[in-house]
Parts: sequence; structure tokens; C-alpha cells
Amino acid sequence: MAFMNRLVAVALFIAGVSAPPAVAQEMAPRWEVIEMAQGVDLHAVEIKALLEQVRPKEWIQDGAPDSYVTQHEALITDIDSLAASAQDMTRHPDKLKSVVDTFLWIDRLNSMIGSLEQGVRRYQNAAVAELLVAARDRNISESEKLKGYMRQLVVLREAEMEIADSEAQRCREQLARQPAGQ
Repeated sequence: MAFMNRLVAVALFIAGVSAPPAVAQEMAPRWEVIEMAQGVDLHAVEIKALLEQVRPKEWIQDGAPDSYVTQHEALITDIDSLAASAQDMTRHPDKLKSVVDTFLWIDRLNSMIGSLEQGVRRYQNAAVAELLVAARDRNISESEKLKGYMRQLVVLREAEMEIADSEAQRCREQLARQPAGQ
């Protein structure tokens, strides 16, 4: 990835375009991004194990709303989606789609875990609720790291698009200057 940063900076210099400040800054190394994605995947497995301890169907007899059951089922499905997204990011750490998908799944899970945690605390077990809070807090930390990398990747992709657009414009101008017969 560092080679890509240097290549972009050289291409920008050759094209006569000044590099945006963020492009000049180092991108996270590929191995670090893969490690981050693997950590998200591992964390998803841990959260799923916690969620399997949660029994919202049993809460209904204690007066809990049915919505906890639906929310719990959605969380289990979403955890699987997060794991799949993190695995895709492990395979394709430079693809913006993989990074954004993983970030969005983490964000969705954070808000849903917060709501379910209240039900767990009230209708099941405060200790399990605390474990869910700790898992959500780790998710927030992972989310912040991922957000930083996502910003770096967006800046890099924008710089690449600016170079491509500039080169395309230069080629169009050269073609327009050529006589019609050539």
C-alpha cells in the first residue's frame, strides 16, 4: 500500500497536480487492515456466542414485549452478515465496498445491542447485559479504527479518480487538436 501511495504522489507530480495532504499521509499497511478485519470477524463470533445465551422468548411470560424476540433474531442474522463482510474485507482490504459494508454492519449492531442490553438487564441477567455492553464498547473501538481507514481509502480513491480524469481530459484535448484526417 505504501508503494501505491508513492505511485499516486509521483503520478500527481508528473501530472502537475499537487497531492492532497491526506494522500501524502501513509495509508494503513495491508497487513494491518487484514488484521483489523480478522479482529472484527473474531469479535462477531464472540458476540454471537453471547447472543446465544440471551433468551427473549422466555421474557414474554415476564411481560417483555415481543419486539425483543424479533430484535434478537435480527441481531443473530446481522452478526452473520458482519462476519461475512469482515471476511470479504480480509480478502479485499483495498475495496471500498468491503470496508464500508463492514463499518455499516458494526454501526447497526452497536445500536441494536444497546436496545437488547436493556431487555437482558431487566428480564434475564445483569451479568450477561454487562458482557453485551463490553462487546458493544469493543465494537465502537473497532468502528473508530475502521472509520479512519475508510477515510484514508476514500481520499486515495478520490486522488486516483482526479488523476484519471485529468489524464482523460489531457488525451481529449490532444485528440481535439489533431487534424481530422489523422
